[in-house]
Amino acid sequence: MDRRELLNVVPLFAGLSLHDWSEIERLIYERRFAKNEFVFHQGAPADTLYIIKTGQVKVIRRSPQGKGVVLRVCGEGQMLGNVGVFDGNGFLASAQALEPTTTFCLSRSDCFEWVCRCPAFASAVIADLSRRLRGATDLICSLAVDRAEQRIAHALLRLASDSGQVTDEGVVIAMSLTRQDVADMTGTTVETAIRTMSKFRRQGLIRVQRRQVLLADVERLQTIAHAHWMVREMDMLHDSACLI
Repeated sequence: MDRRELLNVVPLFAGLSLHDWSEIERLIYERRFAKNEFVFHQGAPADTLYIIKTGQVKVIRRSPQGKGVVLRVCGEGQMLGNVGVFDGNGFLASAQALEPTTTFCLSRSDCFEWVCRCPAFASAVIADLSRRLRGATDLICSLAVDRAEQRIAHALLRLASDSGQVTDEGVVIAMSLTRQDVADMTGTTVETAIRTMSKFRRQGLIRVQRRQVLLADVERLQTIAHAHWMVREMDMLHDSACLI
């Protein structure tokens, strides 16, 4: 997939005319990151919008006490740092490459120039930030009222949507996932995460292989996650975690 084909699936660029494309392509440059290298750090000035060309990146939010929570895993065609770029208050989380990764980059000043000069670009920015606000609202509601097993099923499905690899046995979440990670992502204790994951394993919903989780029965996990009225379609599982 060439640069234009990849960027055409990114909402910010999907509505551009051929003339706009010829202009904005000259502003986009590439950066490469080694495995475990940070793309950016939480709190740093958000001076660049990143779009993943190849590889995978995990987004981590740290509490004031230093505890890290994995918010999402991003792959080809997904954006990083857009909320920080547009609100000007720094990156909301850190982004770390899970494997050798190449990104397309667009500077913050160029992003704002295009918001002013291109209505299609500006509309896409508004729509993207609105989706993220809606997703954040639903996530807050889920943490407040959903049972632990609903939140954990929700989190597993979201990670599978972000970074899942389909196999003959199910969908493998392509990152190392500890019980502590699960607890932090879902607002539960480690003991609750262990108990719920063990229950899912006994029921044949998941399998754990070398610290990677395989979703063996996605349909039943969706049924559990959808048990509360506010959990909607599978794509909302992705939107609920897009907080940066």
